[in-house]
Amino acid sequence: MAPRRRRRRSRRGDLSARDLAIGGGLAVVALVLLVVGARFTIFSPGPPDRDPETGCPEAGPAALTAILIDVTDQVGAISRADVLAHLDEYVADSREDEMVLAYEAKPVGNEIGSPLLSVCHPGDPDEASEWTENPRLIRRRLEERFERPLEELFAELLGREPASTSPLMESVQSVAVSVLGRHEYAGLPKRLILVSDLMQNTRNLSFFRQAVDYEAFAATAGADALGTDLRGTAVEVLFVQRTAHRRLDGTRGLIDFWQRWIEEQGGTLNRVARIDGVN
Repeated sequence: MAPRRRRRRSRRGDLSARDLAIGGGLAVVALVLLVVGARFTIFSPGPPDRDPETGCPEAGPAALTAILIDVTDQVGAISRADVLAHLDEYVADSREDEMVLAYEAKPVGNEIGSPLLSVCHPGDPDEASEWTENPRLIRRRLEERFERPLEELFAELLGREPASTSPLMESVQSVAVSVLGRHEYAGLPKRLILVSDLMQNTRNLSFFRQAVDYEAFAATAGADALGTDLRGTAVEVLFVQRTAHRRLDGTRGLIDFWQRWIEEQGGTLNRVARIDGVN
């Protein structure tokens, strides 16, 4: 009786089994990636709920920048262009969820001055996640609800008619009371950008009539009345130059006066940038 031939396994069958194993492995990997991606999408924090008017997170801003523009005296075309360029830099360099508030220096009446505009930076659209955010929406918010309104307001303010007084300290005090000194913002990074010639001009203190003497000022009742809370606030001045500064025999003493006053209120004068042009 002839011996049975042992059937040889088909190579075709071997390949099919291996292909099946590989296919099954790839299917498992794809399923794992799908589950992980779904978990990432579901559990990753999405964009915060935002106030419809300011665009700030409902939980509050991440930082504050108050821009106080002194237009009690006219600003010429050269200086205006330089100021606007500096302000554009501040806006462009602001961080995500930073609130930028714009104020006008003016006499304070029976009510504390409120910001002319307060808006929050919506974030960098180039850094936004396609999974959990909407880069296109963030870009539109950045341009239409943050950059453009600030740019238009700054240009409008710098074109206003002059006023009869320059209550700069009172205006700083108003900004501090309304936002910078508020308890809920105590732990936030805070800046005050002051666009001004620093020529205080009110009935109680006028650098157009009086000497720039901090010691003499500090001894008056007016100094106590102008005290405010600038603790934790970094102050920067865009210093508008004027022919009126000539009566002071240089502006170093004027800047020193303001530095001492700011420090007495708990703030820090970090920078004074002289604006091009003389007004």
